[in-house]
Order: sequence, then structure tokens, then C-alpha cells
Amino acid sequence: MKAKEVDKRMIKRERIKGFFLDAAKKIITNEGVEKVTIRKVAESAGYSYATIYNYFTDLNELLWETKSMMVLDLIEIVKSRIDIAKYDVEGIKNIFKIYISYYFDNPNIFRFFYLYQLIKPENKHGTAVEEPNYDEIWADTFKEFINKRIISIEDLEVIAKIFIYSMHGMMTLSFSYNMELTEENVYRDIEIIVDYLLKKN
Repeated sequence: MKAKEVDKRMIKRERIKGFFLDAAKKIITNEGVEKVTIRKVAESAGYSYATIYNYFTDLNELLWETKSMMVLDLIEIVKSRIDIAKYDVEGIKNIFKIYISYYFDNPNIFRFFYLYQLIKPENKHGTAVEEPNYDEIWADTFKEFINKRIISIEDLEVIAKIFIYSMHGMMTLSFSYNMELTEENVYRDIEIIVDYLLKKN
């Protein structure tokens, strides 16, 4: 088979695979991951039930790749709403505000990301959506604070975990129907943590 024909087949394959991923993403966002089935995704994408198995081994693999795609979507949304030149204290707060607001606007996505158990597949059906390099993202976000020696490179991982675990913990409690933890309350507490960890003389 000629290289050009192989390329066309690969492009077609990735396009169809993308239809399934988009369909799964839509169902998760609007109805919740519990409503996702192989049959429902296939029908939503406009293909037969059997066709989807040419692209994904099972529901777990489909959801794993959907999650990876949705994480990249979130990162792009955050990047599109911030001024990358302003990674000061207020800039960091703004990043977290965007992040928190996204999940409060899309609680089904939060539940899918953090409350639904997936198993990393062996991925026998092509290359999975590439996961972001979180270490690189955090290093870029906090490089100004590292350069000014407000935090050390050795402390970066711990500080990043404090922010992430604090936000995710509070949002988990909020989405568990703790009405006292509103979006405003979560953001207020994150502001306090940012000031405590990053406003050092």
C-alpha cells in the first residue's frame, strides 16, 4: 500500500475516532459519565454499535481517552483567559478563579475527572491522547516566584499539591451538597492560601 493511501486511512481513522470522543464528551458534560454507554456514544456519533470497537477496546478505554482530551481542553480554556505575562500573585489567583469557575459551571466534568474510577488501558488501538506535562506547567506558572526566591524549585511540587488538593477537596465537599461551600467560599479560601504561600518578603 502506498504511503499516501496509508496517510489517508490514518486521517480518516483519527477523524472517526474524534467523532466518538466528542460524542462521549458531550454526554459526560450534559448528563454525567454514568449515562455513557458504548451504544449511546456510537449512536450519537452516527455509527453502528459494532464500529466503535474498531477504535476502542471497551468503555474504559473510550473514557480514558475522552478524559485526556477534556483535560487538554481545560488547559486551553485557562490559557485563553489569562495574560501569560502576569504570573504574579494576582495572576495566580486569576488562574485558580478560572479553574474553579469552570468546574462549578461543569460539575459533571469534575465528577468524571475526580470521582469516577478508570484503569489506564494498554491502548491496543492506536496512540492515546497525549497527557499534559504537569511538572512543566507548574514550573512555568511559578517561575517568577522561583526566580525571586519566594519559593524554591524543591518546594514547587509540594506547593502545587497544596493548591490542587485544597481546591479539589473543597469542590468535592461542595458537590456533595455542602451548601456552605459555594463557589465564592472556595475561591475565598484559595485566595487565603495563595497569599499565605506566595506573599513572602
